[in-house]
Amino acid sequence: MILTRGMEGCLYIFPLAAWKRVEEQLEQLPLTDASSRAFVRFFYSGASKSRLDAQSRVSVPGPLRTFADLGTEVVVAGAPGRLELWSPSRWDAAIQAVQDNPPHPELLANFIA
Repeated sequence: MILTRGMEGCLYIFPLAAWKRVEEQLEQLPLTDASSRAFVRFFYSGASKSRLDAQSRVSVPGPLRTFADLGTEVVVAGAPGRLELWSPSRWDAAIQAVQDNPPHPELLANFIA
């Protein structure tokens, strides 16, 4: 599995197969675009290969723990193709932000019948 920086201050954990797909998409970004280069740096420079230990835990490198403000408690959230690791306070803020400003109805049309 690959751990890396995620959006909104969380960490992403990708299975290797999903990470390969992410890499393929990142390779398609134009080298001539400064924001694309910056995003690729952000994403790759934090990437770390890991695996579960005998107790099904994953070790999170110090720089990634600092980035995500992880302490002794961590929220693990499932997402398409990945897991997200959040500090409880950032998770609460992210959920509150969605409640305060829900997605536009047209984005949810296929999910709510």
